[in-house]
Amino acid sequence: MAKQTFPTAFELWKKHESTYIGIFTSALLVLMDSQCDKNDELKISETLCPILNNICFEASRRMGCEIPTPYYEAPIQPISVSELRGSKSLKRPDFTCTLTNSMALNADEYQLPFHIECKRLGYPTSRTWILNENYVVKGIMRYDSNEHEYGKRALSGLMIGYIVSMEFDQILAEVNSYQGKHCAYNSAVEYQVTNNGVQQYLQKLNRRNLTPERFGLTHLWVDLR
Repeated sequence: MAKQTFPTAFELWKKHESTYIGIFTSALLVLMDSQCDKNDELKISETLCPILNNICFEASRRMGCEIPTPYYEAPIQPISVSELRGSKSLKRPDFTCTLTNSMALNADEYQLPFHIECKRLGYPTSRTWILNENYVVKGIMRYDSNEHEYGKRALSGLMIGYIVSMEFDQILAEVNSYQGKHCAYNSAVEYQVTNNGVQQYLQKLNRRNLTPERFGLTHLWVDLR
């Protein structure tokens, strides 16, 4: 009898990551044809919630396994006494998709969060509200922040960009320029592939404040113009 083999923690995570990148890509394609207030970031994300529920339901039926709907604005769960800060200080990524590994060797690896942060992209909406800079400062940098701790203990995360104006290449140039200004130690966001109106980009972070140090950040940008 052949010896039964089980997937490694790395293999489980890569499958989890790939599944939800696919789920969000499909949901964003539906979002393009939906009616929502493009001037309100929160309302765009709220519109995405029922779409994600439907996508996960259909994928679960098709694949014959449960694909939980991402949690919307769920607080980051403390898993040790040292992480207790009081509920009012808990940070809330826009979406969370948690991987549960029943074969984990310790409690730190039992449940790992795949965090998703969503931001609008395009021209500044005022002198002080610079969308493409916010994407970096209030988005990417939260994945290496002691205050926010997005992607803590995880190998990767996901950023979603709601493009409301400007061209893709102009936005990419500005985002990478702001990265050079605010977090020069990160690699550039690099184009990977286009899926109709959704473009996928990749980035490698060398984190200074969170572990693991090497962190992969996928970016999905959807055209809502």
